[in-house]
Amino acid sequence: MTDRGAGEAGVLANWADQLRAMDAADTEALAALFTPDATLVHMTGHVQPLEAWTAGIRAREFVYHRVVEHGVDVEVEGDTARLVGRIVTGVTDDGSGQAWPLRVEQDLVRSGSAWLCRQSRVTLA
Repeated sequence: MTDRGAGEAGVLANWADQLRAMDAADTEALAALFTPDATLVHMTGHVQPLEAWTAGIRAREFVYHRVVEHGVDVEVEGDTARLVGRIVTGVTDDGSGQAWPLRVEQDLVRSGSAWLCRQSRVTLA
């Protein structure tokens, strides 16, 4: 596997782990996938530090019901990467709830052998 291919695989692994952690409301696992100074830009434009976002998940202010990926694109350039993912969340197991089709743009950096997200921007798809 080329360096570029290995980088892309690492970014995609981080993304898959993020989706699993969001679905499980596992804020410890989620925080481990981001840089300590990471921010989330909500679809409203509100910029929130990582700790405030994960605190909101713990308080159930943000509930991600069944996060389903609908595609992802990755560009790796050295020790930085840009990911654009498309997900749908909000539908519960019984099919109720509001489906939210989202576009997630992320900037990631290589930290040792791991890839970490430093900013995530979410808009309606």
